[in-house]
Amino acid sequence: MIGLRSKAVVCAIACGTVALAQNEDDALRYSVPVPGGGARAWGLAGAMGAVGADPAAASINPAGFGLYNTSELSLSLGLEVNDAQASFMGTSTGAGRQRMSVNNLALVFHFNKSSGDWHGGTFGLSYDRRASFQWKEQANGDRVPGTFLEQFAMEANGTPYTDLENGSLPFTAGLAWYTYGIDTVPGTNDQYLPGIPSGTDTRQEHTIDASGRMGTTSFYYAANYKDRLYIGAALGITGTRYERYTTHEERPLDDAVALRTVHFKEDLLTTGNGFDLKVGAIGRVGSHVRLGAAFHTPMWLLLNDSYSYTMTTTFTGSSDPLQEVSPDGTFSYRVTTPWSATLSAVYQAGKYGLVSVDYTYSDPRNARLRASRSLLDQYDYGTENEAIKASFRPMHTVRAGTEWRAGSWYFRVGGAWRPDPYAKADTRHGTGYRQYGGGVGYRVTHWSFDLGGTWGLRNGKYYTYSPILVNPVEARYTDLRMLFTVAWRP
Repeated sequence: MIGLRSKAVVCAIACGTVALAQNEDDALRYSVPVPGGGARAWGLAGAMGAVGADPAAASINPAGFGLYNTSELSLSLGLEVNDAQASFMGTSTGAGRQRMSVNNLALVFHFNKSSGDWHGGTFGLSYDRRASFQWKEQANGDRVPGTFLEQFAMEANGTPYTDLENGSLPFTAGLAWYTYGIDTVPGTNDQYLPGIPSGTDTRQEHTIDASGRMGTTSFYYAANYKDRLYIGAALGITGTRYERYTTHEERPLDDAVALRTVHFKEDLLTTGNGFDLKVGAIGRVGSHVRLGAAFHTPMWLLLNDSYSYTMTTTFTGSSDPLQEVSPDGTFSYRVTTPWSATLSAVYQAGKYGLVSVDYTYSDPRNARLRASRSLLDQYDYGTENEAIKASFRPMHTVRAGTEWRAGSWYFRVGGAWRPDPYAKADTRHGTGYRQYGGGVGYRVTHWSFDLGGTWGLRNGKYYTYSPILVNPVEARYTDLRMLFTVAWRP
């Protein structure tokens, strides 16, 4: 090894804390929820804004609860299958995850009013799996002309190696220093070179394995005015859990390089709670048409990150790997998601069927990161919020679906389209999200059974490390979601 390094590896890093970099991707993660509800809503691809009489009203337009004419208890069980196909430096790799879960539980209380213009109302509560973070992707590349150790060398430049030994950069470059992933340029004490020389072809493997969900418990009320106008409101209390394990491994293809393998691992756990408010109205226009409008306030979240990093290296002539583990890091912060508005229309062909269309506007550029208001936290997130404004663009989501009845059977099909949230100038820009839904239902006097599913597709890009050092990964994402709902009406 070259430079001023001691041959002895210090086994511990002095404890210190730095903030894990919250960024625009963290804000986006909580800003694009999917419509909730039961299998009927999924069969219509979420086009439920003016349909009503379904638990999906809690996540789309709460005025839809006003169309209930009876109380109801429903339970929805789901299966989610995700697949990611990645192409990196000419190599294609596939990865996927599967999970079963309770997606919706709703309790609806309906009461009739015998006199006056207000004919009745509906109140209750529901639980919705507001978003799923279940996914896995892997990118493998052969003959990558570089190494991510260059990123740590660039980060460490200007920092004396004695500071690294005293705990500077304990989550990134400090780990590389202690495991001989970087070393000083000969004759300097604050300039660094990667342990795998720049320009060396490497074999790289990058894996992201994530899980978690956002679950919202909603308390709602809706009223019915002359069977012509329905208004409603819902208060949502959201809990979130996001767990991600990221690993990056690389090997030089030049046998003359002494550093043979580098393994870098990140463990991240994010938990938190928040709330939002939804209001909406649905009005009848003639005997066959209903129009709806809904407004969702921002969701205000308080989040807590727990994270740690591990770097492991091996060298020619040594049977023992060198490993360094960062201190355990924690950080609290706030996320405000963008507001959204939905316009809806449904044509009802009597008791035989319906056609429904929804349009939703939201703007991820309005998301904000903020300090947790702790006395110890004075960071203003100005740079990160400017990145949010520059990275994203407004989103115009369209959903459409149709349902037709044959006796006690109901048949549904639908589709939805949502543009890619990244601005066209952003290097991560990809294609919009396309979703197709379908399903079938069977209803008798007191019971209903529904099966619905969606299949979605989008293309995107991401970088395994700094974009100035490595080419992007081209990824194709698909998700298959199935939902079974059983409901009882007294």
